[in-house]
Amino acid sequence: MIVSNLKVSIKSNIILDDISFVLNNNDKVGLVGVNGSGKSTLLKTLSGTINKDSGIIKLNNEIIGYLKQEISHEFDEYSILDYIKYEVGIDKLENKLHELESNLTDENMEEYSTILNEFLAIEGYSFEDNLKSILSGLLFDKTLDSKIETLSGGEKIKILLASLLLRNDDILLLDEPTNNLDIEAIKWLENYLKNSSKKMIIVSHDEVFLDKIINKVFELNNGKIKEYNMKYCQYLEELESEYNRRYTEYTKAKEEKDNLKKQVEQASIWLNKGVSKKAHNDNDKIANNFAKERTNSSNVSKLKRNLNNIEIPEFEEKKKINFSFNFDDSKGNKDIIFNELICGYKTFTTPIISLSIPFGTKLEIIGSNGSGKTTLLKTLLGQIEPINGKVIIGSGVKIGYISQDTLGSDIDDTILEYLTKNREDVNMSFVFILLDKFNINYDDKDKLYKNLSPGQRTRVNLVKIALEKTNVLVLDEVTNHLDKEAIDLICELVSVFKGTIISISHNRKYNEILESDIKLDIKTGEIEYKN
Repeated sequence: MIVSNLKVSIKSNIILDDISFVLNNNDKVGLVGVNGSGKSTLLKTLSGTINKDSGIIKLNNEIIGYLKQEISHEFDEYSILDYIKYEVGIDKLENKLHELESNLTDENMEEYSTILNEFLAIEGYSFEDNLKSILSGLLFDKTLDSKIETLSGGEKIKILLASLLLRNDDILLLDEPTNNLDIEAIKWLENYLKNSSKKMIIVSHDEVFLDKIINKVFELNNGKIKEYNMKYCQYLEELESEYNRRYTEYTKAKEEKDNLKKQVEQASIWLNKGVSKKAHNDNDKIANNFAKERTNSSNVSKLKRNLNNIEIPEFEEKKKINFSFNFDDSKGNKDIIFNELICGYKTFTTPIISLSIPFGTKLEIIGSNGSGKTTLLKTLLGQIEPINGKVIIGSGVKIGYISQDTLGSDIDDTILEYLTKNREDVNMSFVFILLDKFNINYDDKDKLYKNLSPGQRTRVNLVKIALEKTNVLVLDEVTNHLDKEAIDLICELVSVFKGTIISISHNRKYNEILESDIKLDIKTGEIEYKN
């Protein structure tokens, strides 16, 4: 694939500007950039899903496979097998082969051979076995005659992945392929892609996943692309080195300009007032001669020219957020207990869960897609009633809840309204102190929450947690769809938070930093305690 001078705009806004690159054999590229930088737009343009304004996308007889983000409701009544056959195109090939085989002649023999070769190229005769193998690797346990409408969001992602992997494409375009996948399924997928000979461009905020697979990085920033021919971990090291180099250049130029500015100011004073210091010794005489020389008007002009010639490079210093949370120190039990708890609905229930969660515990809830992880959290939060048993919450517990829905919702409130809604006796000074602590400018307080980037939304929700003196964090897949900045913030939060954390996440970097004390497998009810 050769891409030249690609330009894409949406509603008069230029998203991609003069993008050029070559995708060579064995290239496995990680496409990175902050949310909104145009990563998904680039993949959709390459796949033909959206139109380009200008530029060239040249394919050398290569077939592109693009990972869809959802299954249309028109396929709700399809069985899993029928849908995947449709997506792969094997259903049409099978029908055509049967039609030709029923009336095979010399005239249609060439057409039959062509269709048969296409069928063999996608291993049509072992199609179902290959499908079952892929679905098994993705930990998908529904039968192939199950209807699409019965699947959870995570299960549908697995079906879309299986459909793509079974096609005979040359180039894979994968936009967030690990979202909503179980950790074991993610490991299987990364191993599959790592061993694949296909070219691919991957968008993922799972840093471990990227580092296992890719050998090149495309960084999108302000509509431009920059290539790094290295693995993802090396790219991060390169970014750090680049930051340190620019910081050194910035501080050196700033220091030089500050020194020259002081010299100009002093020389101007001497020039206006003259040198009046009386010489008492040889050193004073030398100093006076030096001052006279420096106060020469031509020398002052030269200093000013030198000052004006110094350009301080643009540089934005990384701001370290000071994570500190004021727990509610009022008396009261801060423990949580699941007492013979069964969660779910009429058509689905969890196993019996009996678990004590002492204050300060870090609990990680694990289980395959559709096993009831979020259902348990909703029961804990009182959003749904338990089927059986009780959730016993200590009188001193103050829960702060963040979910992927919270970070992605289109709330019409301003930042200030979002933080202060339904709160009495708000200390506005404290609100603004917290906003500043989390690098949110006072002037941004009237911005709409829905217009913020994921990183900004994350910071606002961290302020909300601090404002409410939260001592128990409930986090449901908060790293999904977030850029690196936002994920780093969440990871920093769980590393320093001293209260209780009850968490669901398939992000391995996050889980490693969490260092859970207890793991609860919601599918089996098994509880694992850290040694």
